[in-house]
This record gives sequence, structure tokens and C-alpha cells, in this order.
Amino acid sequence: MNDIITERLGDNSRSSEGFTLQLVVYRTIFEKAFTCVTFTIAFFGFVGNLATIGKIVRDPKFHTPTFAAIGLLALADFLSVTFFSLVKLTNLLMLWRFFGRIRSISIFSSYFHVCLLSAVRYLITVHPLQSRQHLTVTAVCLCSLTIWISSGITDTLIRLIQLNTDDSNLVVALVINIFIPLTVCSIIILLHIKKIRTLRSSLSVTDQAQRRMNIVVTVITSIFVLFHLTIIVMNTVILIDAYAYFGFLIQCIYYFCVFMGFVNFSCNPYILFLSQFF
Repeated sequence: MNDIITERLGDNSRSSEGFTLQLVVYRTIFEKAFTCVTFTIAFFGFVGNLATIGKIVRDPKFHTPTFAAIGLLALADFLSVTFFSLVKLTNLLMLWRFFGRIRSISIFSSYFHVCLLSAVRYLITVHPLQSRQHLTVTAVCLCSLTIWISSGITDTLIRLIQLNTDDSNLVVALVINIFIPLTVCSIIILLHIKKIRTLRSSLSVTDQAQRRMNIVVTVITSIFVLFHLTIIVMNTVILIDAYAYFGFLIQCIYYFCVFMGFVNFSCNPYILFLSQFF
């Protein structure tokens, strides 16, 4: 979603020349340390998401709608962190521009799968009888397939809009990076509030369990919001052509944005899967 920012700031993936896949070569100590940190986060993201998917698929006791939604989210996050790493740490985007579209589709899918998980938890809590009849693992998988198709359509529509508005690409990108995160956060928070209200009225869950639920949603939402706030800030500064005045600051924000991107797609399996047990 931040391809335009990447092009304007000079993405590190474009620093490699030739037509073979290469790792990005950084010059300063900070850039080398930054690469090591982000690679470590990405590694834990790979392992965490794959372990979550494997555990849910192999263990029959996890074949429930909630864990199916968690596993499908882990799949979307695994693809997102994989493509995000290849784009930011290699020159693959320079060699194959369509690869950026695959990354965008995976990222959109990750966002929408978070909404799917929130909806599944809401339905199981607020409408338990109807959920037992209609909310099955198959239904969740069909919703996931719909999400992937919708993500592809969404990315295609965005690209068509940007192609027809060449002089306003940054404006379009800014609107998208505000509208989509705002929509996702609104869905997550609204469903969570309704779920907590139902739990309080039924007195079926202790206050401590409710606090844990609030913490999980707060952490996931905060990471998501921080990631997109940095994108919005950079888009805004570039749009008003103030990069010359805030070059160093924007470069720092860019590094923070990349860092939060890795965290955003790597932390969900640890937070969501482990929260089911503790």
C-alpha cells in the first residue's frame, strides 16, 4: 500500500543492479543493525505463523470456527510477512513489478481476516445458538476464499483509479491509507465492544478474562494503527512537498514504518493463539 512512498524515498530494494535476485547491501552500521532486527522479527513471523497453521491443521481439537479463523489469518500473515520481507530486503520488486501487487493482495487479505476473526468471536459470543447451527469451519473457509477474491478485486480497482489519476496518485494513496485502516479498526472495536457488553450482562466470564480480551484487542489494534499512521504521515509530507525540510525525520519515520510492518504481520499468531490458553 505504500509503493508510492517507496518510490519517492528511494526504496532500498532498488539499490541492487542487474537482473538477479540480490539481498540489499547497506552501508552504515545503523542500516546493518536495522536489517538484522527486521530479519529477526520476520523469522519469528515465519515460524510463528507456520507453527500456528500446522498446529491447527494437525490437531482435531482445534478444528473449530474460531481456530479456523486464526489459522486462516496466520496464512495471510505468513504470506504478507514473506512478501514484505522480499520487497524490503531484496531487489525483487525492481525485477518484477507485479510482485508488488501480490504483496498488496496479501496485505489486504490479512486486514480482512482480522475482521473475520472478530466477527466469528462476536457471533459465537452474542449468538451462540445460531452459531452452533450455521457457523462451521467450512463456512469460515468459504468466507476466507471470498476475502482473497475481494482483496484481489480491491487491489485491481485501486490500481485502475491510480492509472486514471496520474497527477493525484499521492492523494489517492492518502485516502486509501486512511479509509481502509479506519474501516478495519472500526469493525474490530465495534464488534469487541458489543461482545464485552454481552459477556458482562450474562456474567458468564470473569472480569479478569474480560481484561485479557481487552488487552489482546488493544495490542493488535495499536500495532496496526501505528503502522498506518507512519504511512499517512509520510504520504502527507510528500504530498505537500515538504520532504526537503523534514528529510531526516521522514527517513526515520520510514524506518519505523518498515519495522512496524514486520511487527504487524509477525505478532498475531503469538498474541491470538496463545491468548486462547492464557
